[in-house]
Amino acid sequence: MTRHDLGLSALLSCLALAGCNAISGIGGLTFDGADASGGSSAGGEAGVGGAGGAGGEAGGGASGGAGGEAGGAGSGGAGGEAGAGGDASGGGGGGECDGAPCPAPVGVGVVDEAFTEVRGNAGTGTPVMHRCPESQVIIGFRGLLGMLGESMIHGQIQAQCGHLALDGAGPYTITAAPGDMTPVEGTYGSEPWEMMCPEDQVVVGFSGWSGSYLDLLWIACAPLLVTGAPGDLRVEIGPVTWPDGVGGDGGSAFPDTLCGASQVANLVQTVVSGPPISAIGLGCATVSLTY
Repeated sequence: MTRHDLGLSALLSCLALAGCNAISGIGGLTFDGADASGGSSAGGEAGVGGAGGAGGEAGGGASGGAGGEAGGAGSGGAGGEAGAGGDASGGGGGGECDGAPCPAPVGVGVVDEAFTEVRGNAGTGTPVMHRCPESQVIIGFRGLLGMLGESMIHGQIQAQCGHLALDGAGPYTITAAPGDMTPVEGTYGSEPWEMMCPEDQVVVGFSGWSGSYLDLLWIACAPLLVTGAPGDLRVEIGPVTWPDGVGGDGGSAFPDTLCGASQVANLVQTVVSGPPISAIGLGCATVSLTY
């Protein structure tokens, strides 16, 4: 089911103010030294047919060393050596930090758990929490739908976890590959469903409709971007998209519910009332680079 307008414009404005807007990865830029001159160094005056003086020394930093002046009437001296390349900058490796090469990240991990609101009919039930193992995060959901009257409701649900990986040597990209599944919650329904984020994107929120049970569910997905200069690299949340929702048309809409800035879902909270699912929430963690 295509997602209805449940305040997505307000959501995107909020994300922009919170720093969760789309931030393009900054490519690693390497500034090579300027071409060295090919002239000879300031040697003594050459006699007729005499050799020119030796070439000048290499220039420091980003410029090549200037060659020496050519000896008179003789052959030119050797050109100066090329200067060393300048520091790299952007969302990649290279660069200097306090006079030494900046450390290069080797992977990604998750830290600092937080929890969203539980949406739906939680009643007096206590949410059951299932966290993805290790540093995996949620990249989608699976479950079963069942009929209630003339509409479908969510009878079972489980999260599809995914492994994050850091690719490249600057600029960097973060990929997500399917990993483990959380345990199944709910014992109702017979129609299988699956709702996954686009390739290399992760779950950052959800929305839906509910009445006595969870009727309709959407997930918010986004890519993870590595931004910043060497020595100050960080992970940001890219543009948020909403794949088609799954479920029936009963109940009423509840608010769009998002993880915090730079956070992604790595835990699912569910409330089961009898066999079906009556409410859902997420646990969210901050994605960080590891060294």
